[in-house]
Amino acid sequence: MELKILHLYHDLLNLYGEVGNIKILTSLLMKQNIEVTVKSSSVGDDIEIGDYDFIYLGSGTEKNQLVALNDLSRFKNELREAVAQGVVMLATGNSFEIFGRFIREIDGEIYEGLNLFNFYAERSRARVTSDIIYSANFLEKSIVGFVNKKSMAYDIDNYLFKVKFGAGANESNKIEGVRENNFFGTYVIGPILVRNPHFLDYIARLICHAKDPNFAFNEIKNENQVKAYETALFELSKRMG
Repeated sequence: MELKILHLYHDLLNLYGEVGNIKILTSLLMKQNIEVTVKSSSVGDDIEIGDYDFIYLGSGTEKNQLVALNDLSRFKNELREAVAQGVVMLATGNSFEIFGRFIREIDGEIYEGLNLFNFYAERSRARVTSDIIYSANFLEKSIVGFVNKKSMAYDIDNYLFKVKFGAGANESNKIEGVRENNFFGTYVIGPILVRNPHFLDYIARLICHAKDPNFAFNEIKNENQVKAYETALFELSKRMG
């Protein structure tokens, strides 16, 4: 099997070592004897969205987020089609806000989003930082990670996670992120696939089975990664009370 990965705005949206998500995913896929090609693209590059099996965006500064949004608007229709067709996509940190209706600045200025989903984001006066524990109905184990954001998300229809500990999408609810078909968007950074081996495995399997439903995916555990996850979950769980 051959898989093609698209890493959008690798140079603009890479705060907190989010490139680690691509590196660990690529490593796991290659251990399945899969040929993996990673395309790193940036502003102005010509891209054929439909050519890729997995699309990823990481977290960036608010300024770089808007630069990426302006450039990615060229591919709005292609991205909408990719979501509809079940292409696996992951957007972490503030990059997932790009896919909503709009982003409203503190002064009221509005930047139109790609409008792929119903939610919208509003900048906050204070930065929100929080360790988190989330749950997902498609995962047996909890998600651990970290949130560092300057905005809140509202009117989320199809949420990704439920909040067990830490900050949610906004100040008044206990949900976080967006999921639509195989699109996953979350404020969680860390990087999320490095810190959560079970989520990494889930995403990798989705990519493989979207390409070939009969692909025999081998369970490969990184004992150090599992131990790190278990330690983080144990320590954070002590703070839940």
